[in-house]
Amino acid sequence: MSIGRIILLIFGILLFLVSIPLLIGGGTLLWADMVWTDDDGFITTETEQLARDSYAIVTESADIDIDDEWHWGWGWNIDWDLGDLVTFKVEGTNNDDSKGIFIGVAQESYLTGYLSDVEYDEIIHFSIHSDGFDVDYKNHPGNSSPTAPTSETFWMESTSGTGTQVLEWELETGTYSLVLMNEDGSRDIDSDVSVGVKASWIFGVGIGFVVGGIIALIIGILMVISALRGRKRSQPS
Repeated sequence: MSIGRIILLIFGILLFLVSIPLLIGGGTLLWADMVWTDDDGFITTETEQLARDSYAIVTESADIDIDDEWHWGWGWNIDWDLGDLVTFKVEGTNNDDSKGIFIGVAQESYLTGYLSDVEYDEIIHFSIHSDGFDVDYKNHPGNSSPTAPTSETFWMESTSGTGTQVLEWELETGTYSLVLMNEDGSRDIDSDVSVGVKASWIFGVGIGFVVGGIIALIIGILMVISALRGRKRSQPS
């Protein structure tokens, strides 16, 4: 085979190998988008009971630091909203019918002051599995009682009341924690909770991967066939 046809064969094989993970990844994303998402586009866990005898259940603070502007060559800038990437959902119901549930998201700095000297439980480990999720806590002791969370104004997003309450929060840059409390701020939390996430880009990325994989596969096969046919034609009769 000539050098040119050897190079053509190598690149054809490489494109064929590249197409496989693209097709698998794209197919997986499309399958997840079709099977796991609900009518609102969220992938949601099973409902799990969260019960503690403190005043609040708080997640570990999440430091979200993503540049919301892409810088391209020739002075091109693309602005995008983090909320377009990921939206979180928490759905909860208080198992004590005499109390409403409160679910809120707050910046760490405000939350630290609000729960100063208040007993609460911090979620230090959270793992999702097919039957729900597992949670490990760290108790933070305190001697004071908090004010009702509904009376505070620092929440980035919150919902409260009796029956099932749903909080949806679009991703934002900053350091945040999720808080679960009784609506009146009393102790002894006993709620059924599920969490979900919506990434609207999953379907588009899945389609892109599949289309890219198909194109790479076709081009790779054509390149390999072209290289091998050229080799057969060059053989003496």
